[in-house]
Amino acid sequence: MGAPTSFEFTLAGVQSPEFIDFLWEKINTPSCQMAILAMILHVANYNVTARIEYNTRMFTKTIGSNAIYFYAVYLILSALVRDHFIHLAVAPDAGSFVLFSAGVASVLGGACFAFGVLLNLWTLKALGIKGMYNGDSFGFLFDAPVEDGPYRFFKDPQYVGTTSSLVGTAIYYQSITGYVLAVDMYIIFWISVMFFEATHTIR
Repeated sequence: MGAPTSFEFTLAGVQSPEFIDFLWEKINTPSCQMAILAMILHVANYNVTARIEYNTRMFTKTIGSNAIYFYAVYLILSALVRDHFIHLAVAPDAGSFVLFSAGVASVLGGACFAFGVLLNLWTLKALGIKGMYNGDSFGFLFDAPVEDGPYRFFKDPQYVGTTSSLVGTAIYYQSITGYVLAVDMYIIFWISVMFFEATHTIR
């Protein structure tokens, strides 16, 4: 008979075999898999390019002393490509997993999205462009770790903000694909911080 196309949240419902089939079918759609791939490639992109610059100064040698600003634009464009694929996966899936009434979903989703955006802007204010976009790999180092601004509350506020915005998108669209991608984004960021960024930052 196949998995259902949408679910309204109940405790019994999410524990049923039908929900597992439903979830698995959503994960296995090309749009969801492309969005996950885009998230992985974005994180791999800035980790790899930052290390290339750190080890070779390739971008600085090619572009000059303002290379960090071109690099920041490059990373922003990379994030926009990622977000484009996320939108392609989430928007058509609207209403697939109903947790809230339409009004509550709009307000709560919008609030989570706005919180994420504002947290990222606060992080940018605390770090500046050079600090936020791998400036340490370009030779721009702080005298000490940043501990003010959003860093008083979060260890990695940019990642919290980005994940929060995706959770808000999932709530707004009431999309199971959105929730899946939010969990995936958190896991991808965690792996990046634990196994790649931390060692590079310490060095």
